[in-house]
Amino acid sequence: MRRRALRERNRNLVDVDDAYGGIEYTLTGDRGIYISTDGRRREEEFLNITHKKRRLEPSSLDDQLAQWIPTPDDDFNEDDARAPLPQNESILGKRKRYVSTRDPMSLWRPLKGEFLTELLRHDGLGDDIYDPHCAHCEARFSAASDSVRLFKCYECGQFLQCHDCCLSNHKRTPLHVVQEWSGDFWVPSSLADLGLEYQLGHGGFPCPAPDPKPHSLTVIEEPIIHQIKIRYCKCSKSDNADNLEQLLRNGWYPATVTDPGTCVTFRTLETYRLYNVVGNLNVRDFVTSVERVTDPTASSGMTWLPDRYKQFGRVSRQWAFLLRLKRAGRGHDVRGVENTRLGECAVRCWACPQDERNLPDGWRDVDPKFQFLYMLILAVDANFRLRNRIRVNELDDPSLGPGWGYWVEPESYREHLKNYVSETEISTCIAFAALLQKDTRMTTGLRVSGVGGCVCARHECMRPNGIGDLQKGERYANMDWIVLAALAGFSLLWLTISYDIGCQWKINFLQRMKQFPPEMCLPVDDMNMQFGLPVWHAASHNEDCQTQNSLSFRPGVGRSDGEGIERTWSGLNPAAFSTKDAGIGVRADAMEGKIDNHNHLKNLSQGDALQRKLVVAIAERDRQVAAFKEVSKTVEKSVKTEWRKGIKEWEEDNTKPNPFIISREGCPTEAQVRLEVRKDEDALSGAVPLHGRSATAFLVAGIQLEDSQRRIVDQIKGSALVPADRENKIQEYRHALLVKISKFRNLQKIYMPGATAALEAHEAQRDPDAPPPKAETVKLFMPSEMTHLADPLRGCIPGLLEMEAKLRIAQCENSLVSLRSRLHAKRHLISFRNSNIIGQVQSTRARTLIEEIGERIGSHANRYRRGRGALVSLKGSDAYPHLRPLKPEDVQLDGDWGESDSAARKKLAMIGAGRGARAPRDAPGSSRRIMSWIWTASGALDEATMHESVRVEWSKALARKTRWCEEVMLLREEMRRTLRYLAWQARWWRTHAGLRNDLSFEALGGLKAYALKQASWHERLADYFRTEWDVPAVTVAQHLLAEDGSGADQLFSLE
Repeated sequence: MRRRALRERNRNLVDVDDAYGGIEYTLTGDRGIYISTDGRRREEEFLNITHKKRRLEPSSLDDQLAQWIPTPDDDFNEDDARAPLPQNESILGKRKRYVSTRDPMSLWRPLKGEFLTELLRHDGLGDDIYDPHCAHCEARFSAASDSVRLFKCYECGQFLQCHDCCLSNHKRTPLHVVQEWSGDFWVPSSLADLGLEYQLGHGGFPCPAPDPKPHSLTVIEEPIIHQIKIRYCKCSKSDNADNLEQLLRNGWYPATVTDPGTCVTFRTLETYRLYNVVGNLNVRDFVTSVERVTDPTASSGMTWLPDRYKQFGRVSRQWAFLLRLKRAGRGHDVRGVENTRLGECAVRCWACPQDERNLPDGWRDVDPKFQFLYMLILAVDANFRLRNRIRVNELDDPSLGPGWGYWVEPESYREHLKNYVSETEISTCIAFAALLQKDTRMTTGLRVSGVGGCVCARHECMRPNGIGDLQKGERYANMDWIVLAALAGFSLLWLTISYDIGCQWKINFLQRMKQFPPEMCLPVDDMNMQFGLPVWHAASHNEDCQTQNSLSFRPGVGRSDGEGIERTWSGLNPAAFSTKDAGIGVRADAMEGKIDNHNHLKNLSQGDALQRKLVVAIAERDRQVAAFKEVSKTVEKSVKTEWRKGIKEWEEDNTKPNPFIISREGCPTEAQVRLEVRKDEDALSGAVPLHGRSATAFLVAGIQLEDSQRRIVDQIKGSALVPADRENKIQEYRHALLVKISKFRNLQKIYMPGATAALEAHEAQRDPDAPPPKAETVKLFMPSEMTHLADPLRGCIPGLLEMEAKLRIAQCENSLVSLRSRLHAKRHLISFRNSNIIGQVQSTRARTLIEEIGERIGSHANRYRRGRGALVSLKGSDAYPHLRPLKPEDVQLDGDWGESDSAARKKLAMIGAGRGARAPRDAPGSSRRIMSWIWTASGALDEATMHESVRVEWSKALARKTRWCEEVMLLREEMRRTLRYLAWQARWWRTHAGLRNDLSFEALGGLKAYALKQASWHERLADYFRTEWDVPAVTVAQHLLAEDGSGADQLFSLE
């Protein structure tokens, strides 16, 4: 029988699980099909069978949350989100507003006299004025006799008590505040003066064998400092409890461990801890306030109160430390407190990936394209406001838990810095870091010039061992140690680090890491590591550096901006005032408490924050996907494949051509010009200037300040930010800019001595009653702005004017290149829209894309005008004829210019247009229009670079779409990780509830109760988060709009 054979290759035959160690495999091979000659019979045969490992998706992992979709968006669209909530919806719904809620002060103003009368009424006997008597025994008061004395206790109530009844009622409450009626007014008194002696060990109840000797004790119970009498217990109930333990078991914390004379109640210590970490209230102000409440006349010297400032400072520091140990479970660990590991007391971020805590089983085997979901993203930065001064004759008082929380371990850190060798790297990119942060000299009288920190970039939680002191600026030796300490035990596959000087810091980071102890080194062979620049700080870098290192083009980071650490600093900076003169140990423990509170609140806010971010990300993802589809319609499939290949190659190797920038052949970059000017400066001075203190870097800083001011102006004019965040973001930008301007002024005194007088004159002309100028309107007084001086040098050092001129030329020429590129891209999109797009929806999307490019065109045009204006001021209008005035008509799209440009336009419009698309017609009257000079200037785009401009815009649109898709996936995975972490923490507490057996039965009962309470709290919080995150995205969006009172267009506009 003859058989005709057909063969199908690489067919999936069967899926196999468990047979190969629990890993899913697919049997693949060739399927042979044989048909008889008469066509009646069919046979099959399987050949070349192999076992191929199946690509594993996150939803296929063995995890109960793997297939759960937080805040589902299956039916999400912006039209539904704009719809108002149903009338029966009470959650977040708007309530009817009344005068009592809109303007309650207007209702109170007419009643201020009545309120004052009632306050004064309390200074008398009130309702008992006609018959003052004891409310318990009805003993009558008589001004003519001392037989009956009347007292009033505010804690007990507004009734009168005689002496005997008052003592009887306060045997178990010795910290109540009483006053005695003198016959005319109330005078302060105390229960100790009345003869009360409080019995410890029994809660005030009688003891069968009390201490025969009473003891005087000062007890601080907010808001009063009490002087009381106590007796210790000597009966069998307290056989195993010394005096310290009796005080502690009564809820009073002793200030010393030998013969304590001062105690502070637990409630007062916890109250002050919250006042301190939330409101930055320091010990001196708290104690002074308590003294004022106790006796307002004590400060006059007429009366006396014991000064308890030192005692309270010592006790409050111990209390905060013990509370951190307690919440970290150190009391439940059989290893004991002294064996606490580094970073073990830190509050960790619930949403960041942590192996064996919140990652699902098998996460390492997930398809590589999804491994970014388990990537750790960190933000690194230095803060020079948290300084610390040198103190003479300071006691050796180290931190109570060195390295147990957020600070790096001090001893090994100091040993590492002893081997520090001054760094001499020269950056041609960063102005402010090079000028003012590395190896700064502003350290006179300071023990610490600032701190370096490392936080999770997406949730802004400080990493364990993620903060350390800087002795002299932002040196690599300090920052390397802090980052590696914060990454101790790192076991993930992906790591991204955002750092404002990351472009330089990363260059030799791996080489420097080899000098560290092995336990601190990263497993670089088993992981992928990438670096990026924070979004706002990237503006201080040159354009090539921005694009090369921008987080917007880093795969897997979503829309992380890398600026979270700046927001962390803003919350910690208020502590600088109270810690700048503190001892090194006191300062470290105080900052531990602040950071601990910060991390705790960040974790608690994840329920609302992650959901809000997800709703906005879903809307923006859909918009960016639609926008990218519109852009991609204009490009051939083969061209898109080639461009995608270029992007992938660049992501894998950044030395490959950058797909996000257009070639600048024939036009030197601004970085190249800066380096050339720097070399000229060195040759002129005859010596190499100190790193970071060159005139070139000073001028570059000024130009970048101008750019930053313009960006803030553009942000205010635009509607890019969510209303709830817009003002905060702008204020952050202004604050950062003002800090840089302040540093710029210090350098200006060196390179522009004449600027000081100009600044003083400018300030004198300003209206003293007017508010201070905003950061974006501050006049910088660059050399080109000093036109009022007759001095040929304009108050500058020799050569500075020539240096600025060269930098301004580079600014103008590079701005022209970017301007031409954007104009070509805009022309292409308009041409395609006119030729291929119909319908309102598609037209709206196309118009949005064109408007976005138009905003960038305006930005480049303004930058050129600023640069040329400075050149005209320096050299006159005829010095550089190729740099002409840029008029509005020069940057308008005015059709095709001649045969060559017309053909180029047609060719560009047909790229990727697809079959059947018609070529665009020539613009009418184009032959009679005058070509703008920008197209004939040096470096104008030809046909090839015209194609390049479209490639850049397409690549950036793809990057935006990809980042937003990643953002949605990351946020959902972070929600899952948060729930997993809470479940893990609950299991940990339940496991440790009865782990210890080396304590008394009573102590073990307290340990068990606390562990079960913590477990229950984490479980209830996880259930609450899960319930909130099950709500559909469209419903959440409606609630957010109803709550914020803002329009849907503003809520869903991010870019």
